[in-house]
Amino acid sequence: MSLTKRLEQVLDSAEMAYSEAYSARESLPDYNTNESARTTMSQAESYLDDAIGDLQDIIRKLEEL
Repeated sequence: MSLTKRLEQVLDSAEMAYSEAYSARESLPDYNTNESARTTMSQAESYLDDAIGDLQDIIRKLEEL
């Protein structure tokens, strides 16, 4: 398996994880006690969003070679 294909698989997994984190945050009931969980989920989404962007850049650069 090529490096690009493997990175695309990792990217797919990161995008699915981002989607799951977003769905989990959105499905939390709107109670004050859930604010900490919402914050944590938002932070996880942010880290995943950064990783997705980095992977997309790496794949793009590899394809240019």
